Amino acid sequence: MERDFHHPYEPYDIQTQFMDAVYECLEDGKVGIFESPTGTGKSLSLICGSLTWLRDHKRRTFEDGLAVNGAYGDEPAWLLEHARKQKKQAALQRRAEFEARIAKIKEKEKRLKEVYQKGEPKSKRQKTISSGVNAEDDEARFVLDDYQSDEDGAPSREAKSFNDSGLSMENQVLMEKMGLSWKKEEDETEAPDETKIFFCSRTHSQLTQFSSELRRVRMPPSITLGAPSAPSEDPPVEEVKHLTLGSRKNLCINPKVNRLGNPTAINERCLELQQPGVSSDCKCPFMPNKEKQTLVNEFRDHTLAKIRDIEDLGSLGKKLGICPYYASRPATKYAEVRCATRRY
Repeated sequence: MERDFHHPYEPYDIQTQFMDAVYECLEDGKVGIFESPTGTGKSLSLICGSLTWLRDHKRRTFEDGLAVNGAYGDEPAWLLEHARKQKKQAALQRRAEFEARIAKIKEKEKRLKEVYQKGEPKSKRQKTISSGVNAEDDEARFVLDDYQSDEDGAPSREAKSFNDSGLSMENQVLMEKMGLSWKKEEDETEAPDETKIFFCSRTHSQLTQFSSELRRVRMPPSITLGAPSAPSEDPPVEEVKHLTLGSRKNLCINPKVNRLGNPTAINERCLELQQPGVSSDCKCPFMPNKEKQTLVNEFRDHTLAKIRDIEDLGSLGKKLGICPYYASRPATKYAEVRCATRRY
């Protein structure tokens, strides 16, 4: 069966074979080891093959989830169909509202970029334009120290326990104390816990390269919200929801904590500032809490509106005045692709 993998270029035979193999491996639920010569476009082939499978899988899962027979027993067919339509309409409405927020953010960033390119006075630009353009630098600045988790350097603590959002038990407790719920947002129903793609690498330079390749890909939506497009129209495109995860060392924007340099020292200082006995004057001013839920939501929407790497998240957090390390956690459920280094 010939599949359209939505490759941004005309794929070579070896790329098509690679994408087919990735798709079949995921479809069969197997573990695969793939190898391809240098210069054959492995990253793009991996992205297109896995994302095509993910969108197909989400489409099938959505349709299967609309079944109501088990919940309504022996009710007549017309009632089952009515219940199914109501369930589908509610699901599409939630999805449409989320996509509308993302589209609004993208349009806002587009307007800001146009203002910048028109060359308005610097004083006006500083009020409206967000920083976050990655500067080219030496490869060495991307090489990471070993990832330090909250429990590193503290062997007496209990082993990690993760919930379905990927948060450790310690982070769950901390976020609940701050009034920042990872379970349910105040302004919307809980996000569906869908299948995701994880891309792991050793250095941030490799993640940056992956993000650059991901920006080239244009995938059709897994679920069509409106009427099907006419043959003469361009097919609809749904941007990939991508999130880069990092440690406090890479995402902390508190200068008094970040300047410590050592990952273990940064982790311990961050946790110390969140203890109940710490005065409000000494607490981290960037820490999310219940009063800053709107900022957390805005950070989430900006993060998912375009492909951003780790430096972009730090710049976005500084612009909004919210900690990127904690504010990025509620966005994990909405991301289709999560990128991380080493031991996340």
